[in-house]
Amino acid sequence: MALLLTGLVLSTVDAPARPALDAQAQAALAPVVGVGGWAVYGTAYAHDSDAHVPGGGVVVIQPGARPVEPWSSGATMPLPGGIAAGEPITAELWARAARPLRLIIAMQGGAPHYAPFAVQEVALTRQWKRVAISGIAPADISTNPQSLSVPLGKAEVAVQLGPVAFLRGAPSAATAARAFAGFRPAEILTDVRIASEPGVVLAGTLHLPSKSGQAPFPLVVLIQGHGPNGRGGFPQIVKALTEQGIAALEYDKRGIGQSSGIYQEDLERLTADAAAAVAAMRRRPDIDGRRIALVGHSQGGVIAPAVAAADPTIAGVVMLAGSVGDGLPYLRGALIRQMIAAGRSEAVATPAIDAAITLLQARIDGKDAGTVARLRAVVVDRFEAAGFPRQQAEGALAMIDTEEARGAGNLRSATDLRAIHGPVLAVFGIKDPLVIASDEAPKARLALANNPQGQVIVLDGLSHWFQEGAITGGEDEVARLGPNAGSPRLVHLVVNWLLKAFHDDHERLSDPRQTNQK
Repeated sequence: MALLLTGLVLSTVDAPARPALDAQAQAALAPVVGVGGWAVYGTAYAHDSDAHVPGGGVVVIQPGARPVEPWSSGATMPLPGGIAAGEPITAELWARAARPLRLIIAMQGGAPHYAPFAVQEVALTRQWKRVAISGIAPADISTNPQSLSVPLGKAEVAVQLGPVAFLRGAPSAATAARAFAGFRPAEILTDVRIASEPGVVLAGTLHLPSKSGQAPFPLVVLIQGHGPNGRGGFPQIVKALTEQGIAALEYDKRGIGQSSGIYQEDLERLTADAAAAVAAMRRRPDIDGRRIALVGHSQGGVIAPAVAAADPTIAGVVMLAGSVGDGLPYLRGALIRQMIAAGRSEAVATPAIDAAITLLQARIDGKDAGTVARLRAVVVDRFEAAGFPRQQAEGALAMIDTEEARGAGNLRSATDLRAIHGPVLAVFGIKDPLVIASDEAPKARLALANNPQGQVIVLDGLSHWFQEGAITGGEDEVARLGPNAGSPRLVHLVVNWLLKAFHDDHERLSDPRQTNQK
């Protein structure tokens, strides 16, 4: 998700005088963050290598088609944890541009205001240089995640960014240099292009471990949830995987980011894309094609079992808040539960949802226009009877009567789970308002009842997005709670489960008596 740098006025955000810190206090807040920590938005980018930069990895960010607002494209990196309000902090980053360029960079808060607490004008040239920005951590830093932001919407040349060191205080040049000395990233980033269906080429990033394990590496393919999502949705899981010697693949959805094709929320098409990603990775010599697992979130948690049900060689499946059910009957129940969660009684919600399901079935069956028009009117009437004002009832119809909703008739996640005989981990959050754990977890357990390697876990305190600190679990809390799927409890659970799944699969593959039993 792109972070916006708004209302930036240099004279209004000058940092107050800072107390001097001794050399010991000017210690790094966290290890140097490699280029995998940059989230690029709004423009094309690629990963490259350059021996002139610590760690050797860089991200090359192309200029937009035409200069617009500074915040319309650029790159951001989350500030590390452990920063106290009022604490001086400095970010040192490596950067250069294809030709001389002046930029204003910032350290800023999150949505909705993206208020900067430090700004700095920097002059880039064709030569690599280390640039710094310093500020005082704001009072709300514990509840409002902050980030380093490099807005590039007005840049008319390519900009390259390297690693970043976050340091306490205002460190000397020698202190900053020591922070980068001997830096070796935990991962090597490689851009990949994956051919799926005709006209669809998926743009992805392959994260290869550089400190642990050796090629060919086991691999996890990460599958995003509903919406126009690109890469970058699982930063904490990716980091933990590469630290454990496991490669990770992320890719932009078709028609999103740098992937070609037409963006559409079609489960069959998206499943084909995920299967194409698996097939492409199996052809790489640096990936162990026999040990590929899938991690899917929300809609991705439906796609992952579908891929594995058709491919019994998948080493493991992790469903994060994935719905469990088949066809329109599942959709009916899910919509009723969501209305109940929103405060309607079951008796009130059911007639409205039944009308909507009848309409969708008529669309699927190819009923005539007159029948469809009559059923659309019934849906609006039923939602009005459920207490929705006319405008909201018509809005509900607009959300329901879509190609995407009709595609729910193809949902087969319960059937897919029953078809998988290998390791499956289904995880739900108790505060999830969309995929309600009390309904979905029992269905997952039922679908996996005959699979001794199936496991279902419900995590207390977590919502649909698996972030610590959720109060209501609503989407309005997401921006201030850090990265998607960033809960340390979740990351630990998922990565350790995958390590075991890969180990067990390796043992099986090494035993000639069992190689044909999966």
